[in-house]
Amino acid sequence: MKPFLRIFLVAVFVFVGINSVEAQIRIGVDGIEFLGVNDADSLSVDNSQKKSLQASSIMWIQTKPRRQFSIGRRALSTIPMVELGWNVLSNVGYAPYEGMDVGNFLDIRNWKSTQFTVNLLQVAAYDYRSKVGFTLGLGLRANNYRFSKDMSLRRDGGIVMPYKIADVMNRGVKKSKFNIASVHIPAEVMFGNPGRFAFSVGGYVDMVMNSHTKIKYHGGKKDKEHNLPVNFIQAGATVRATFRWFSVYATYQPTQIFKSGRGPEAQQWTIGIGF
Repeated sequence: MKPFLRIFLVAVFVFVGINSVEAQIRIGVDGIEFLGVNDADSLSVDNSQKKSLQASSIMWIQTKPRRQFSIGRRALSTIPMVELGWNVLSNVGYAPYEGMDVGNFLDIRNWKSTQFTVNLLQVAAYDYRSKVGFTLGLGLRANNYRFSKDMSLRRDGGIVMPYKIADVMNRGVKKSKFNIASVHIPAEVMFGNPGRFAFSVGGYVDMVMNSHTKIKYHGGKKDKEHNLPVNFIQAGATVRATFRWFSVYATYQPTQIFKSGRGPEAQQWTIGIGF
C-alpha cells in the first residue's frame, strides 16, 4: 500500500499547487520530485541517483521536426499521445423496435470502424523503487462506425431509425458511417518501467461533444445528420502493454452507446495500438 499512498499524495500536490512541503520535496518546471534519503543533494536522474517518486505534467505540440511547444517534462506514463483502434459492437439488441421490421441495421464493418485518440495533457506520478505509477490524462477521441454503402441512420421522432440509401450506384455513394466525438479522460495504473516494458490497467470517461452520420459521395459531396440520441457519458475499462514508445491496448465499454429506449442496445470492444 505504501507506493499507492505516496502516489496519491503526489497527485494531491499536483492539483492543489502546493509550493513546498519539506526539504525532501523539490518542485519546479519538471514537476514534483520526492527524493529518497540519499538523494536530497542530487539534481540528476541517472541510473545511480534516481528519485524515488516523481510527478510531472506534459502538454506538447510538435509542428516541425525539432520544433515543439511543451510545458513540463514528459512524464513516465503508459498513456500514449496517439492511439488508433478498431471497434467491435457486442450485445446488440433491438428491444425499442419490437413489432417493427427494422432488421439488424447496426451491423458495422469492424475493420473499417476505427477509434482515433489524441492525448494532449497528462499528470503522472511514478515510484522508481516499486516501479508503480499512476497517470491521469485529457484528450480528444473519435469513434467511427462504418456501415455498408446502402445503410445509414436517421433520427425519427427522437428515435434512431435505419435509413436505406436508394440507388447507391447511380448516386455515387462512396461510404456511409456514424461518428461520435468526445472529450477523453483516461486514468491508468502501471506496473514496470514504460521505458522498457510495462503493463497497465485503468479506465476512461468520454464526454460526448457531437454525434453525426455522414454519407460521402464520389466527387466530394457529403450528407450529414447531427445530434443523434447518444449517451453523454461513455465509460469503460482499459488494459495495455507498453514496449518503450509502442503499446498495444484493449478496452471494453459496458455503457450503452444510445440513450435507453431511443436506439439499439450496444456495447463496445476496441483493440488498438498507441505511440
